[in-house]
Amino acid sequence: MPGWPIFCRPLIRDLRIPLLKATIQPQLFNTFTFKISNVRKVKILFLAATVIGFFSLIGCSKSNNNTPPADDSVYTSSWITLAMNFNSTDSDYEQTISAPAVTSAILNTGVVLGYGAYLNQNNDTVVESAIEFDMYQTFSVGSIFLQAGFNNTDLWYRYVIIPGQVLTTKGLTPLQARTLNYTEVTKLISPPAKQAAPPAIQ
Repeated sequence: MPGWPIFCRPLIRDLRIPLLKATIQPQLFNTFTFKISNVRKVKILFLAATVIGFFSLIGCSKSNNNTPPADDSVYTSSWITLAMNFNSTDSDYEQTISAPAVTSAILNTGVVLGYGAYLNQNNDTVVESAIEFDMYQTFSVGSIFLQAGFNNTDLWYRYVIIPGQVLTTKGLTPLQARTLNYTEVTKLISPPAKQAAPPAIQ
């Protein structure tokens, strides 16, 4: 009985069912084909929805990062991969970052914080204050000047802006805000801004 699957042959032989009676009915085969077709269509639709959702999430993250800071909310930049240059005069590594969100009002009444991120040996993302990387920051209107004792190229960097109104609402002084670690800062950030998570190797 070469036309039958291997696992069916002993059963047919033992029960002595005629081969002609065991032929699959056309309508049963059509129903089976219809079910397979439906399953494939569902899988294709699910895959398409997943891809669309993924790119929608990316789009949301980018728009959140580029939104100008509001007086009543915390602003976070996107993660920036550093590319520092060596200054032979000062014997240090430097980089200037464009930061249009840093305004005179923010410098006068708010706080700007900087953080660095990297992957440890377990591929876990570690985020620490910029000073932990021997990196000093000078905040000016529209830019941030970074200066380090060693080369922090390829380190991820992000700056966070806390307007004066948020400091007042949270009962924080500028001095207290400058001591916040990244985990503490994220508690001040609205849920949409938290979508811009630290980068990680896929």
